[in-house]
Amino acid sequence: MLTKRPQPPRPDRIRSIRGSFSWIDHRFFRQGFDQGLTRLEKLLYLVLIAVSNRDGVSFYSDERLAELLEIRYPHELSGARNELIDRDLIAFEQGIYQVLDLPSQPQTPGCRKNE
Repeated sequence: MLTKRPQPPRPDRIRSIRGSFSWIDHRFFRQGFDQGLTRLEKLLYLVLIAVSNRDGVSFYSDERLAELLEIRYPHELSGARNELIDRDLIAFEQGIYQVLDLPSQPQTPGCRKNE
């Protein structure tokens, strides 16, 4: 077990926040929120985090997201989006995405939170 904080290999390149900011809650990986998600679902989630504002809201269109994610068919994006919604990770309404605060525990795949 490490007793002191590891030092960055490139202290001259420590990243700083300029303009906008996004982050990934460590619990997403540490507590298994990523478990059972496909590669596309994980990538969509991470892209939404990267392009969202401080409230987790993204105004990127489905067309732009499909371009970024190299998605060829609309059903692939809608399928990934629906899975993230089912797992209570994002909200989507009238073309606006919101990355939500993580729930207390991961949702069971295929089980909606309101059922």
